[in-house]
Amino acid sequence: MSSVSPIQIPSRLPLLLTHEGVLLPGSTMRTSVDSARNLQLVRSRLLKGTSLQSTILGVIPNTPDPASDAQDLPPLHRIGTAALAVQVVGSNWPKPHYTLLITGLCRFQIVQVVKEKPYPVADVEQLDRLEEFPNTCKTREELGELSEEFYKYAVQLVEMLDMSVPAVAKLRRLLDSLPREALPDILTSIIRTSNKEKLQILDAVSLEERFKMTIPLLVRQIEGLKLLQKTRKHKQDDDKRVIAIRPIRRITHIPGTLEDEDEDEDNDDIVMLEKKIRTSSMPEQAHKVCVKEIKRLKKMPQSMPEYALTRNYLELMVELPWNKSTTDRLDIRAARILLDNDHYAMEKLKKRVLEYLAVRQLKNNLKGPILCFVGPPGVGKTSVGRSVAKTLGREFHRIALGGVCDQSDIRGHRRTYVGSMPGRIINGLKTVGVNNPVFLLDEVDKLGKSLQGDPAAALLEVRFRKFPVCNHT
Repeated sequence: MSSVSPIQIPSRLPLLLTHEGVLLPGSTMRTSVDSARNLQLVRSRLLKGTSLQSTILGVIPNTPDPASDAQDLPPLHRIGTAALAVQVVGSNWPKPHYTLLITGLCRFQIVQVVKEKPYPVADVEQLDRLEEFPNTCKTREELGELSEEFYKYAVQLVEMLDMSVPAVAKLRRLLDSLPREALPDILTSIIRTSNKEKLQILDAVSLEERFKMTIPLLVRQIEGLKLLQKTRKHKQDDDKRVIAIRPIRRITHIPGTLEDEDEDEDNDDIVMLEKKIRTSSMPEQAHKVCVKEIKRLKKMPQSMPEYALTRNYLELMVELPWNKSTTDRLDIRAARILLDNDHYAMEKLKKRVLEYLAVRQLKNNLKGPILCFVGPPGVGKTSVGRSVAKTLGREFHRIALGGVCDQSDIRGHRRTYVGSMPGRIINGLKTVGVNNPVFLLDEVDKLGKSLQGDPAAALLEVRFRKFPVCNHT
């Protein structure tokens, strides 16, 4: 070992008291500064200092700083780490505090505390010259054997990690470039160790003692990585086995065993959705779109936001009543009796409804006639629309448009938006379950306008071909 230290620290250092972590030579650590004495140290020494020597601090671990200057210093740990303050970041909200990025240089021993206020300053003795401790070291050959054993475990540990990560590749190069006596401190700060174990390594001034204490820590870390890799390998094998079994189960399925087929489809929602698309009686154009979307859905991971949107779209398509309709009842006498039983007077309105039924008897292919009922609130416009549906034997659905100011409520939202929904007309068809209901557009005179468009203009694009609409104002 060289008898001359490459690092020479001042004989008197300001002390930074820490209790969160242990800084070892060669390692880097961030520490918070929010107590009185440490704040004074940062403001007086680091922020106002102009020389490189003013950035060198003595870091004393496992020592909480007193809450106020009036309290005495607690017992200080005998050995600390001389550190270089690389970065200072501060803030005054909600209270003054700083964060220091410090790099350990070497060990030192406190000889005497010469000042306690406003921050502690002590005379120190540098402890990185190993020849000063001849009684604690054995022969150079035995120390070389410990060094080789430590290097072997260190290389084994690093090679178990992912070498494609830049930090791991850099650590592998450092094992060959750095001197062996610096490796125990650096690896101890990297691997998973407790503050108590790091404190023991810091107190190990002898290089032989440092090697002996660090080797068991490396062995423990290596065993932990082996166990973790073994667990991950078992999990991957189990996943591969499940993936391999499922196609075999489908291939070896015996036709006619409906229980097995139903159980398999229940466990696979996409298969069930694909079956519903095949069995639905949607038009050819809509069927092509659904087949294209189900193919995209199979290739998507479930974590993608578009997966849920595409699946909701396909579920809506298969739930729409493409070929379900009710048979109209066009008996004018029965309709007159029903209207008289439900409503008193309103002869003009009843006459208009009966005229519509009479025209329907003569011409069955009317394309969405619109009946507009106008009157003050409470006179029975909504109930008349319900009676029209009952007279025709159709399903009835009311859409309240009062206060609607977004055209997407009528047209439907774009599928690119999260939480997109179909328009109220399509949603009403899904609700009633038939394709020829009576829609009641209630309070159309109370539609609003906004930056999202004009819903009244969007109503012009709605094409009613098979179901009458009662337009209510």
